[in-house]
Amino acid sequence: MDGKLNIFQAISRKMSWLGQRQSVLAENIANADTPDYTPQDMKSGPFASMLARSVKPVTTAATHPAHMTGAPANDRPAESEEQRRRYETAPSGNSVVIEEQLVKVAETQMDYQLMSNLYRKHLGMIRTALGRGG
Repeated sequence: MDGKLNIFQAISRKMSWLGQRQSVLAENIANADTPDYTPQDMKSGPFASMLARSVKPVTTAATHPAHMTGAPANDRPAESEEQRRRYETAPSGNSVVIEEQLVKVAETQMDYQLMSNLYRKHLGMIRTALGRGG
């Protein structure tokens, strides 16, 4: 592959990962009432790291004294994962938060739709380049 990113292979791998994540999230929702069940999730795949390596980071710059600095308005630290678990665990020991799982399902669905659109657009570009119309 001579070091170049094969876009179709990357999109396919991302879609496969998203499908597996959807299954894990569905299992979490299905076990929302199971005692002592701990929700699972998948770590981000290599797609994000490949993208991070190939795209330069963007920084903001104040070009005028009246520009805002971009400093956060709230300096309160985010609650720790342990603190969240302690308050989000049911008396039965189950720590599935349906709303949280549904947000993750929606994110996964949007990412899958994005990958589908990218795949379709790249196929259209290839068809156009071959003279078969887009």
